[in-house]
Amino acid sequence: MTLAQKFASLTPEQQEQFKAIKDSAALDAFLSENNLTLTDEEKTHALEYSKSGKLRLADEDLNSTAGGSEKVCKNCGSTNVMKFKVPTTLASYYKCMKCNTIQ
Repeated sequence: MTLAQKFASLTPEQQEQFKAIKDSAALDAFLSENNLTLTDEEKTHALEYSKSGKLRLADEDLNSTAGGSEKVCKNCGSTNVMKFKVPTTLASYYKCMKCNTIQ
């Protein structure tokens, strides 16, 4: 679960409390109080959020937003593989951007 998903799962009251966090001690107290856990990286992003008001997207969210994937081309081994969706159906396919192989 990403930090954005964890934030979305909080109650409106918890979200307001989360937004008011200004330092790591307050963040640790909030997490303990609400029986929540965050990785060290998520804690850093949470503190950035409290200062800027914007949640940073996780790498997996960025990949899906950009259409990227962790897929490897079966033909050439490139990791520059993009996922495409067929607009009129629910189908999708992967295309290697190096050798143009469709998977």
